[in-house]
Amino acid sequence: MTTLWTLTLRELKAFWYSPIAYAVSGLFLLLQGVVFTILLAVLVDPRFDPTVTTITQLFFGGTVYFWFMGLIIPSLLTMRAFSEETRSGTIEALLTAPVTETQVVLAKFLGAWLNYIALWASTAVFFLVLRRFLPFDWGPVLTGYLGTWLMGGVLIAVGVLASSLTRNQVIAAVLSFVAILLLFSIGILDVFVQDPEGSKMIQYFSLLEQLHGFSKGLIDTRPIVLYASIASIALFLTGRVISNPRWRS
Repeated sequence: MTTLWTLTLRELKAFWYSPIAYAVSGLFLLLQGVVFTILLAVLVDPRFDPTVTTITQLFFGGTVYFWFMGLIIPSLLTMRAFSEETRSGTIEALLTAPVTETQVVLAKFLGAWLNYIALWASTAVFFLVLRRFLPFDWGPVLTGYLGTWLMGGVLIAVGVLASSLTRNQVIAAVLSFVAILLLFSIGILDVFVQDPEGSKMIQYFSLLEQLHGFSKGLIDTRPIVLYASIASIALFLTGRVISNPRWRS
């Protein structure tokens, strides 16, 4: 456990010592500022019912900016994970050190995921501001953050896998972007399915549908199992890739 934490701290320091950290943070906060502005504009609209559920549904997945951040931010956070190690040649030294491949993969994943969580945690100030003008229950806000963080774990795991496949950071980001886009697009298949059981299955695998439940204040074990399963598969495949030099281009 100590080794895993040491490796995770190494990843956190490597990220915040790089200019990418400030570019990603700036882009994230800029987009969140736009979302907050939209939220304020909607709240002052007399036609809008300002309940906490509608607020959280708008903030967690109710705008195109949320899904744009879902596509971009995990790809940028993970593009250096293994690709930079492979390009610089430090991957061999890392894998021959007294650490396991599992520890290396988990440290890369946890480092990027904690950065993702920290970025989203910074937006809690928006709700602290809103709380001064609009009394509401914190339950749906907290479940909205929980759903966003769990979904982020899936996206980060996919990004780490993409980074393990190439030594080029840009290509890693593009691969991650495309894979995440495909995951987000699963729900679109529901339009072409007439069978009710098939429609239920597609909705279960849709990341968008699963997040809607969290933004309403609902905690369901099914999306948690789905998120954990996809992330575990992605991290397992990452371990297989880095253990085989022929798969690392």
